[in-house]
Order: sequence, then C-alpha cells, then structure tokens
Amino acid sequence: MPKNAKFDWNDAKNASITDMTTQQIDYFLHLSEELHYWRTSYKLNTTQSVLSRQIRALEDELKVQLFNRSNRKVELTPAGKFLRQQLRPLLEQLNASALYARKIQSGERGRIVINHPGSVSYDLLPDLLMRISATFPEVRVELLQMKHTQEMEMLKRFEVDLCYSRRLHEDGSVASRLIRHDSLALVVPDSHPIVTKSRITPNALRNERFILATLTDGETYQMKIDQVFAHYGIEPDVRFESDFGSVIMSAVEKGLGISIIPFSYSYANHPGVRFIKLPFEIPLYLHWRKDEENAVVKNILDLTA
Repeated sequence: MPKNAKFDWNDAKNASITDMTTQQIDYFLHLSEELHYWRTSYKLNTTQSVLSRQIRALEDELKVQLFNRSNRKVELTPAGKFLRQQLRPLLEQLNASALYARKIQSGERGRIVINHPGSVSYDLLPDLLMRISATFPEVRVELLQMKHTQEMEMLKRFEVDLCYSRRLHEDGSVASRLIRHDSLALVVPDSHPIVTKSRITPNALRNERFILATLTDGETYQMKIDQVFAHYGIEPDVRFESDFGSVIMSAVEKGLGISIIPFSYSYANHPGVRFIKLPFEIPLYLHWRKDEENAVVKNILDLTA
C-alpha cells in the first residue's frame, strides 16, 4: 500500500459491488501468493483459462487492475497488494461464519438453557452434561433453578429451553415426558437414634424439628410431603425452610433438625448425614416447547430420551 494512501470506510457508501463472488476472491488470493497461473490453476483444480477469466471478471467488477502481467512474470499492483491484505481476513471470517451457521443449523453449536430442581444435581444432570459434552462439545449449557410458578412462562418466552420439573404442566404449547420416579428419604444426622431403628414410627418423628424445602418443585411435591406426614400422623414442627438441598443437608448435619427430601440428594455424599428411604415416590418430568425449531434444543432433547 502506498505510504500516503488513505483508506476511508465511508468510501464504501459510494461503491456498488454486486457480482463479486467468494470464488473470485479465493482465486485472487491464491494467485496473489503463487504469482503463477499454471501453479495456481493446478492447486485450485481448474484450468488456466478459467482462472484468467475469473481474475478479469473480478478486476472488471472492482474497476481495479490487480496484477501486472507479462510473458515472464505476474506481479501484484499496489491496489492488488492492498486488496490481498484486506480480503484475506474477510474471506476467513466469511468461511468461519458459514461454518458456524451450519453448526447452528445442525445443532452442533449454540446455547441451551435448562431449568432443573436441585434434587437432580448429583445424578441425572451430571450424566446429561457428560453426554452433551461428548456429543456436542461446542454447545454452551446454562443451568437454572427457578420456582415452579415461573418455569412455564419462561419456557414459552424462550428464556428456558428444557425444563425438568416435579410438576406435570398441562399446556397446549408445551410437550412433556415422564422421566422417572424418585424415592423420598428421611435425612438425619449420622448420630441420630432413628438410624438404629428397624422401621420409622410416628413416635420417632413426633418431637422432631423439621427443615423442609420451600416447595419450589410444585404442588405435586407439596402434596407428597403432606401425604408423608399424614401417613405418620404428625403435624411437623417446621423450623427452617430453604430452596437449596445443599443448605438443608448442612443444617441437618449441624443438628438443627431433620428433613424429607428426594433420595437422589444422597449422591452428593454429604458428610455427617444419613438417608433413609421412605415408601413414597415423586415424579420427575421434562417439558419443552412443541414444534421446537432450534436444532440445538432438538439434539439435546434426543440425548435425554
């Protein structure tokens, strides 16, 4: 590029380039490196006449002479040197963008937002993330935990793509699948006397303080907890509530009370607590938008089957 040359992007407003093709740019960049028609045409698997016509067409479109040609050699003009410098990164970016778009279309790249209850954080969710990482390593996953009263609206507003929930939502725009049933468990400190009992009795629970979830998993979860207490014929003395299973387990470990949470929390291997399965189960559903068009979501949905 000449030392005193100035390039103003505002000049692009006065330019009208409609027929330049990426193939012509590719031919130009290869020829600008080789500076030899035969070697360039051989590398591009084309003929010298086709290469020459493409370069001429590009020069006519740009209204710029790109090469000085003679019988003995081919040289870039100053304008050609400038365009080689400018067009190479643009073509690389265009090719990268096209590849990215194809990956998005095929579901190999992009972003997906998954809502989930904390109770699947130690088994189902890590397993799913491992499958996603192995199959679609360029997909970015964002994980959320929200109250059941928000999850359907966020799903329909495209703020969430997949939603694990304890609640079966009946909505015409949402598809659902039963994933599994999880056992409920009584969670007590390791040193609690109930650990040595062969079975849980109403008397063993009657004077206990309870630490319960704030029922973010939905009405189904709340109804099941009510069934547990009705089964044992007690009115629970609830001292603490939390949205987070890890907090509940820590509070149980500290002797602040006992709890009833899904047995899947036991996979966290939290120290100082013992899980005792109860004869009650709660369902886990997966919800997604019907007629989903996002290939990323559809591919990840297939991995959940």
